[in-house]
Amino acid sequence: MLYIITKLVTEGNKQAFSVIGAVDDKKKAAAIAAEVYKNYNKVASFQNIEMITEWLATRLSYSFRLDKEHRLQLAITELKGETLPEDKQVVFNAAAEEDELMRRVSQALFEGKHTAERGGQAPSCPIDQ
Repeated sequence: MLYIITKLVTEGNKQAFSVIGAVDDKKKAAAIAAEVYKNYNKVASFQNIEMITEWLATRLSYSFRLDKEHRLQLAITELKGETLPEDKQVVFNAAAEEDELMRRVSQALFEGKHTAERGGQAPSCPIDQ
């Protein structure tokens, strides 16, 4: 079996997804992911890193929020050499960004309708002849 280690780093509005590596041992995959956590959280204690390594080996994922704007998500995906079932294909879900986009679209539509109901005119472009 192959274990693929991935990370998603969120900093404010930016997100970076990375494939860290692939190994054939689950404990080694957990140790690699814990090393990524250790580099991200410079003040992590040895005991904390050991606990996270064990968590990753059993749960295959870990999420750490440094503060409101910074977050690290680690995942280990088990792959047996075939296509993953659909419920295992999503490593990280960006639903929050989709929800924000829909909120802004709804707000823009409401503001446009409100302006039209008041009889406001849309700015026009003069045509040069």
